[in-house]
Amino acid sequence: MSEHIEGPRGAKKEELEEIINLVNLVFRTSRGMRPTMQEEFPLLFNEGNIDNLRIIKVNGRVVSHVGIFECMASICGCLIKIGMIGSVCTHPEYRGRGFATRLVKDALEKMRRDGVHVVMISGIRTLYDRAGCAIAGYCYEAVAERDKIKERSFVNVDVELDKGDKVQEYIRIYEGEGVRYIRPLEHFKILLSGSAWHASGIIYERYPYLVKINDSYLAYLVLHIAKNGSGLLVEYAGSRLAILSALSKIMMDHDVGSVRFKIPWWDEEMLVLSRKMGIKVAEMSTAINGTMRLLNVTEFLESIRPYLVERVGERAYELTIEETDNEKYVISYKDEKFVLNNPKELSWLIFGEPEYVNEVYRKFMPTREYRPIRGELADITRRAFPIPSLPYGLYYT
Repeated sequence: MSEHIEGPRGAKKEELEEIINLVNLVFRTSRGMRPTMQEEFPLLFNEGNIDNLRIIKVNGRVVSHVGIFECMASICGCLIKIGMIGSVCTHPEYRGRGFATRLVKDALEKMRRDGVHVVMISGIRTLYDRAGCAIAGYCYEAVAERDKIKERSFVNVDVELDKGDKVQEYIRIYEGEGVRYIRPLEHFKILLSGSAWHASGIIYERYPYLVKINDSYLAYLVLHIAKNGSGLLVEYAGSRLAILSALSKIMMDHDVGSVRFKIPWWDEEMLVLSRKMGIKVAEMSTAINGTMRLLNVTEFLESIRPYLVERVGERAYELTIEETDNEKYVISYKDEKFVLNNPKELSWLIFGEPEYVNEVYRKFMPTREYRPIRGELADITRRAFPIPSLPYGLYYT
């Protein structure tokens, strides 16, 4: 009997339930967990995002899926478009046939058409490496242990558990962040009211807290807390003094033994204050997310040019990056040129490389020394890059 293969293509509304069943099978029920994917990722799995759920069907059955979520972000006032890839899966009976490879390629092509500048993928796999996605951008992993930070506080704070009743306070605080997503009101409401979350087989509950000093809300933090007393700080914004003081108070009041979180390299205040408070912060940087890739590079450079002007002055107006037909990139300043050999090298230049990568993933990192960039172009790139990259936060896909 011959097969009828349909796709890759965007899903239709009537296929949403079947897609959710597939991703729940692959990521939840086959691992002995409840089918909570739609509950955990409501912005991804909804009818309003249906064309971004890319599928392949065999004989009328959805057998492979790649999810896309697109949003805007601000890097120091420069607007860029982000595309996130997640829930990449193929039904066990249909693996090994290249469906996921075709879907990832389709997803990148769609995002290129949509004007996406930066692609973020939560995982690290050969599948993504072949698609030109690099382990790029970096942060420092931190662990707050209750017994080491108890009774330590920079300021006296009050904390309020609030799942969105005071959503305007969250928005006002978040707007003060220099590196952030442009998050619609509706997204804030949905994300703050979320509940279940799975990570490494552990079920977490979501606890958003507003932090008040005197009568003013100065910060918020969103914690995922498991029954075993461990926690994840998945997003924070506002006064770093208030955030860390609140974290200490919450851990003491709710018997949370440890909280893990990531501090982006550019958040120097959080790095300094965390260490001062007794929080263990890694000495070596690690990947901020999973893997990344740049698309629409010429447009991306124009979007961040104001940031580059602040870094290198008016020379930034003569800096160009052009993509060739064979996915090489030529970065130029006046008559100076330098060729980057693939999309991964471009991501490493723009967003930087983490110092530490797990041995399992070292094969995806550079296997040779870079040819040095020379001349004035070298000075420009050294001053301009890396630029800040965004952690997922509540937008984890």
